[in-house]
Amino acid sequence: MKKWVLMGLSMMAVVVLVSGCQKKATNSGKESANRATRSSTKSKSSSKRTGRPVSKQQATPGKTKQSSPFKPIVTQTMGRLKGQNAVYVQQIGHDAYQWHVKSQKAASDIKLFILATVYQQVQAGKFNLTATYTLKDGDKVGGTGSLQGMAAGTTLTNQELLKYMMTVSDNTATNVVIREVGGFDAVNREIKRLGATQTVLQRKMMDQKSLAAGKDNMTSARDLGQLLAKLWQHQLISKSADMAMLKLMAANTNHSKLPKLIPSDRQVYNKTGEFDTYGVENDAAIFAKGKRAVVVVALSQGGPLAEQVAAMNQLGKQVDAATFK
Repeated sequence: MKKWVLMGLSMMAVVVLVSGCQKKATNSGKESANRATRSSTKSKSSSKRTGRPVSKQQATPGKTKQSSPFKPIVTQTMGRLKGQNAVYVQQIGHDAYQWHVKSQKAASDIKLFILATVYQQVQAGKFNLTATYTLKDGDKVGGTGSLQGMAAGTTLTNQELLKYMMTVSDNTATNVVIREVGGFDAVNREIKRLGATQTVLQRKMMDQKSLAAGKDNMTSARDLGQLLAKLWQHQLISKSADMAMLKLMAANTNHSKLPKLIPSDRQVYNKTGEFDTYGVENDAAIFAKGKRAVVVVALSQGGPLAEQVAAMNQLGKQVDAATFK
């Protein structure tokens, strides 16, 4: 009798134990399901806020601008200016540093993209540098340049027009070149092909009517900086075309901004832009020493011109010193 009672009690204990385990398992399953539901809801909510699905494995970010040795230099120079200012600095072979980059008035720095359009067409056999153009009185516009003082009927090769456009920033030559390559559409197609997303050509040089209508030529420090970095590495159009463009930039006569205070043994390739009416001072440059080079771009508008130029002088000097120390 005792044996049967003990067996019965044992069986009851087993039933209770199994039942408890099943209940615990059921509760655990419910809790797991609840956690999954909460996680899914949270993910959906996060996805809704960010516009992209949430993933456990996010891309590892690259170097940030906070790690750049150029940050304090930019802060101490361009960072003290009034108005809208932007800087792009890239030592070739290293990450770029960008500060306050957005689209702003290009002034004559848009001529770099016009030049790229010419050499893209030269490369494609669509533009002849030795062909001649006869200057007309109707071509002449004011501002910088020499062609406005030349007699109508003067014959110039396309190569000479480019030289005037890049070395003395000739506005008349620039307008002729824009027309010869196919107008705004041709230049803007090349801008797009180059991957420049904050640059557009919307008017010819000294076109006050277009300005009054709100149309201006725009660019950014990043678009200019990336163009120059590709140009130096012969990755813009072709080695021969890029070298020809660099040769023209090396002959630029205006070194009053970024290159003014750098050592005389540096090779400088640059293009400036000015538009006093809007307080615009721009410069896009490459400083080189042997095979080493750094790209520096500074755009400034809406501030005191003298302060802008002085800041660019110091920016160029200090970036050069940090690069070639």
